[in-house]
Amino acid sequence: MIEFIGKFHPLFVHLPIGFLVLLGIFEALATRSPKQHLTESSRVVLVLTFPITIASVVTGWLLAGSGDYEGSNIFWHRWLGTGLGVATGLLLGLHWSGLYRLYRWGLIGTLGLLVAASHLGGSLTHGSDFLSWPAPALSRNKPPFTGDISAQPVYTAAIEPIFAKYCVSCHGPEKSKGGLRMDRLEHFTKGGDSGSPMAPAGATESLLGKRLALPLDDDEHMPPDGKPQLSKDQLAIIHWWLNAGAPTDKKIQDLNPTPEILKALQAPTSSSTQDAPQ
Repeated sequence: MIEFIGKFHPLFVHLPIGFLVLLGIFEALATRSPKQHLTESSRVVLVLTFPITIASVVTGWLLAGSGDYEGSNIFWHRWLGTGLGVATGLLLGLHWSGLYRLYRWGLIGTLGLLVAASHLGGSLTHGSDFLSWPAPALSRNKPPFTGDISAQPVYTAAIEPIFAKYCVSCHGPEKSKGGLRMDRLEHFTKGGDSGSPMAPAGATESLLGKRLALPLDDDEHMPPDGKPQLSKDQLAIIHWWLNAGAPTDKKIQDLNPTPEILKALQAPTSSSTQDAPQ
């Protein structure tokens, strides 16, 4: 029940963000041309913002307690979010008391707190390199190897780049959904709460193969609906690897790839990223 309530955090969290930004716009307009209706409007927005922020904080703590998140990002995100809840309460009190000068300075600090908390929240949801430069998606447009692809290690050359692009944001060091991490080989082979993603053997029987093949609207589908999906070539590579026993210590040529698989391996990992699994 507690974990279910925590899942409402993404619903609540965006509302105080919009309200606080709106308050910043109101105050920016008021400094240019002070008007009473802006002050009254700000109070109404604050009255709405405070309880929604508290709801966001409570559901955020409950969601963080699910065990899917770990590391410093979740620690700071929780406490910065809690600080944001306290700050909105103080802003409401200052505004209600007519201490507008203190309220405006407090609003500036609160907006700074909002930026920090939101950045950490985005990193937890989309990966720590979400706002990095150059954009990770652009750097992945090139094939990782330019020589004889068949002589490369199958896991690092063919499988790991796909996991890094589509899986690590939900199964990484900061967020490990289902207790599964896919950012490092030793974590991936260890498996998660449901066991090894490579067992039982084969693309149709293994946990990984089954999750990839589920309908897009299924809650167990990987990657989740709304996230970039693997292309047909990438799915074919994963299926080929799983059917070969999912080895992590062999070269591509050891798995006797077909011409179609070799062609798929030489394609950029970002090609046809919007193709949904069939």
